[in-house]
Formats: sequence, structure tokens, C-alpha cells
Amino acid sequence: MTTELSALRPPGEPTRQLTVGVFPGAGGVHYYHAVDSGYFQQAGLEVNLVQVVSSDQQMAGWNDGNFDIMHTSPDHLLRGLLKRDPVAVRAEGMGELAVHRRPGAPLPTDRWAVDNAQSAFAFVLRAVLADVADSPVTDDQLVPVGGTLQRFQALPTGAVDGTTLHPPFDALADEKGFPRVGGHLQVAPDLITNVVVAPRETATAWHTRAYAEVCRMSTEELLASGAPAIEAALLRHGLPQAGVGAAVPGLLGPAGLSTPPEVTLRGMEAVAGLRRRFAPDWQPACSLTSLIGPGTGR
Repeated sequence: MTTELSALRPPGEPTRQLTVGVFPGAGGVHYYHAVDSGYFQQAGLEVNLVQVVSSDQQMAGWNDGNFDIMHTSPDHLLRGLLKRDPVAVRAEGMGELAVHRRPGAPLPTDRWAVDNAQSAFAFVLRAVLADVADSPVTDDQLVPVGGTLQRFQALPTGAVDGTTLHPPFDALADEKGFPRVGGHLQVAPDLITNVVVAPRETATAWHTRAYAEVCRMSTEELLASGAPAIEAALLRHGLPQAGVGAAVPGLLGPAGLSTPPEVTLRGMEAVAGLRRRFAPDWQPACSLTSLIGPGTGR
């Protein structure tokens, strides 16, 4: 793979440093693996992964120019809050987004942890509760807590009754007595859950294309090698054994690592449809196709 990776950098180009904003979790196993295996370096990239604790922090970092690239929800491109003209250059899967709650049927008094009440994860939660549990949620039941790790940690404290999670946090929540209510594949099966975002002006630059290609190659290598390789990559990155074991089934299941990397209009329309359902006054500031980076799909 070394020769194939080194060919991603044009002759004479110096090593390019990239700061990448990411969320903690098993869904980043492909870029953890790429960093640990030296694949980014072989492609002429020096990648610094910066973990964020909330979408608000990630978007602020993007707007301040702190991130060259970020892995995030495509819904953030629809909210009109991101500066620097972002486009999605690659689609990714982190496993199904699943809603978990303490035992028992949802109640009108439940408090639901969200990253942001206007985020896609919050909309997934509301759709699952309305369509699967027949228990619609009102705005005042949503409690901003932070990213998936922070929401998972809030469950056993009793501060909230449930939330939306992804691997490994969904399986760990189930083990801790917070069973699954439903998932996004039941209410929005075409939803793109994660994308790689770059500024439009650098979307076709060699370093952006190389970064996306390394992510693709690393993902395909993990899928070809199966569960042992994924487990090893997560353990090297410092995830505890319990978390690793809980993450692998979700990463190898629907909406996981096998998600096609093309950012499609159909997938973006699913994201927009979910937002439109729970924010009926929302209108996109631009066409959805304009948010898809050049050459990534339609």
C-alpha cells in the first residue's frame, strides 16, 4: 500500500499539516487506524486529530479556522451556522443511531439528553419516539448535554431518562440497563449519519482528496480484515476492552463502516427531510447539491 499512498501527493509538494475536528467514539476507527499505521504520513499528510465534546464546540472551531477538515453530521451544513463555505467530500457510517431509555415505556415527563435541540441526533430521537414508541416529545423535554460520550455518561446519573447513541455507547447503555427504543433505520433509513467536511475552496486540493482517499482505503482494509483488525485498532487508540467488544457489531452492521463513501442527493434529502419535519419553518439557504463536494456523488 505504501506506493499507492505515496502517489497521492503530487511530486514536489511538501508535507501538508491538517487539523481535523472529530468526536470521540468507535466510528472513527478508520482514521485511528490510518494514523497508527502511518498511512496519512505515507500520503504526505501530518494529521492532528482534535476531539470535541459538542457540535457547538466543533462548529465554533470550524468558524474560527481551527479545523482544516472535520468529521461531522451533514445536518450541520444545513443549519446555516457554518462559515468558510463548507462542503461534504465523503460520507461515512458510525453504526445505527439508536435511542435508549431507562426501563419502561416513555412518559410525558421524560427528559431527553441531546447535543443540541436543533441537531440531527435530536431529530432522530424525536422521530423514533413519535413513530416507534408513539410518544412524541415536546421542546421542553430536550436537555442539552453535549456529545454522545457526555450524553451516555449522563444516563446513570438520573439527570435524564434517555438519549440517542451510536456504537459502542448504544450497546454499553443496554448493558447498564437502558434498553433500546428504536433506531434511525426504522424512521429515516436513507439518512447519512456522518460526512467529512472541507472548505469549498480546498475541496479539490490534493491534500483534501488524499485525506478522503486514505480514509477510504483504511476503511476497506478494516472491512476486509474483519472484527479482529477493528478491535485491534480501537484498542490501540485506547478504547477499553468492554467498549471495543460492544462497538464491533454496530460497526460491521447496517449504517456502519460499509456505508458507501459517496455523498448522494438522496442521502442529503433524507437529512433535510428530518430537519424539515421538526423545524417546519426551516428552509435551506442553498440547494442541497451545492453542499456536495465536487466529484463525490449526486
